[in-house]
Amino acid sequence: MAPADSALIAALSPADALAGARDLLERVWGHRQFRGLQAEVIAEMLAGRDALAVLPTGGGKSVCYQIPAVLRRGVGLVVSPLIALMADQVAAMRQQGVAAARLDSNVTLDERTAVWRAAEAGELDLLYVSPEGLAQPHMTDRLGRLDLALIAIDEAHCVSQWGHDFRPDYRDLGRLAELFPGVPRLAVTATADARTREDIVRSLRLGDARIFVDSFARPNLQLSAERKESASRARTDERVAQLVARRPGQSGVVYCGSRDGADRLADDLKRRGFNAIAYHAGLDPRERDRRLARFLGEDACVMVATIAFGMGVDKPDVRFVIHADPPSSIEAYWQEIGRAGRDGEPADGITLYGPSDIAWSLRRIEGRPMDEAVKQAQVLKARQLFRMLDGATCRAMAVRHYFGEAAAEPCGVCDLCLNPPAVMDATQTAQKLISAVHRLGGRYGKGRVVNHLLGKTKEVQPWEAGLTTFGIGDELSANGWRDLIDHLIYEGLLAEDPNEGKPLLGLGDPVMVKAVYRGELKVETRRELQSADAARTPRRRRRGEPMTPVPEADRALFEALRNWRKDVAAEQGVPPYVIFHDRTLLDIARARPDSAATLARVAGVGEGKLARYGDAVLRLVRDN
Repeated sequence: MAPADSALIAALSPADALAGARDLLERVWGHRQFRGLQAEVIAEMLAGRDALAVLPTGGGKSVCYQIPAVLRRGVGLVVSPLIALMADQVAAMRQQGVAAARLDSNVTLDERTAVWRAAEAGELDLLYVSPEGLAQPHMTDRLGRLDLALIAIDEAHCVSQWGHDFRPDYRDLGRLAELFPGVPRLAVTATADARTREDIVRSLRLGDARIFVDSFARPNLQLSAERKESASRARTDERVAQLVARRPGQSGVVYCGSRDGADRLADDLKRRGFNAIAYHAGLDPRERDRRLARFLGEDACVMVATIAFGMGVDKPDVRFVIHADPPSSIEAYWQEIGRAGRDGEPADGITLYGPSDIAWSLRRIEGRPMDEAVKQAQVLKARQLFRMLDGATCRAMAVRHYFGEAAAEPCGVCDLCLNPPAVMDATQTAQKLISAVHRLGGRYGKGRVVNHLLGKTKEVQPWEAGLTTFGIGDELSANGWRDLIDHLIYEGLLAEDPNEGKPLLGLGDPVMVKAVYRGELKVETRRELQSADAARTPRRRRRGEPMTPVPEADRALFEALRNWRKDVAAEQGVPPYVIFHDRTLLDIARARPDSAATLARVAGVGEGKLARYGDAVLRLVRDN
């Protein structure tokens, strides 16, 4: 496109400049109106001023620098962290008739020569480079000969060591202020809290640049979180498979904490008949690109990935994001969850979490080479995430409050809004637990601490029996104490020492611990802790009757399913619940599936059980 004169644009009134930008938006991008804060950010760029824009995922951050780059004289330089992201945006720009190119390690020598020739001839609107490439002296020397319209730093949170995805090469981008004085610079990101925003401005030497922070609201996302039943990877993988099966024909992303975990879970999903792909940094770059292309181009595709995947991925119809392992912070959570529903249509964000996950997160932080202050900040971010996951506050509202939106209200669609939990004050019980851990000196694991509180330590020694905390916990059952231990780990009041695979329970943050001791800090749980009486009292239902009442209209089918399950279990010599849980049979009775596809949507009906028992179950449904 023919470049406009930057001085002429700067001389226009803000309204006239934006009129030209809006005309370009409609002609090239096909949209009639800007969204959110786009117009304000673009006006700042057209006026030749620096800015930081924090806009939500799917909020059109790239337009904020692409339109000014086309309108201003010269080429817009875009610093982007991923080759796949650069290739995707360049391809999109070319489709729209914008002259765009990239310089990265995948570009051949001949292609590189052609790009430089076009840039020097004024034939490019946008040039994408990586921060690593920009660190090379020959790159900056050559750029210095060009007329630059602006410099955009995409995924700017990578600049900050306080953020969730710090990259050292980004830290050096502050020198662009000296290398290209007078060229307006725009830093854009989807996730940055107040401290990270300050660090971005300082590190990039943006001075008194305006900071634009749009709302973090994503009303189309339905958020939920659930505690893992155990630390077993097999159980977690099974639960993920159930969640994917409930969303047939949909594309989604499943995040795992390790490369091996991503490979294993993708293989498991493929065995169950899902179109699943593994993606992580351990793959050959060409293979990663091939898998990304598959995900972007295919329907009903599930990408099982580590955090190496997703930054800047623009697939609009991702209908769900599942965290098989929780992310490192609320920033990472919101960015990764935000990859669902970019088209504005309803989408799900589901997180599975457990006490072993926070222990793993803290060990990972401890093993990283970083300043102690930064390390402590990362620990705090991890604990804030787990407090949100295990808390009782609307999830979307909690995230928005974290990012500084004090006026945010409950979303009305997350799991906690739809089924508000009963919050109970567990401060006094927590005081007993903390006191017991303190007196035991951090020498024992969860089970021993629970036995100590219940007075059930086997062959108890006189020194332990003489402690004031021995046997004082008879108000809770063993399960109740374990639930409280997990909650206090999430809150940071207790901590687990890995101890070579045999975790020891110790005290957590000393300031918080003292505050609980003194009654200055309340401990609340969003689930009722099982009392000792409840554990001892027989459940008030007839033998063999399920916990959830069975509607009369479904009772005959439910009983027929239970009788069939009993016979099958007897033939195989296994307990009945190994075939199907009561909860699954009840869901089948209520849903009355009429095909294998609809039966597969019922929780607890995986691919293997569908193949083995599907015909029999469907026959029972038809006959009852």
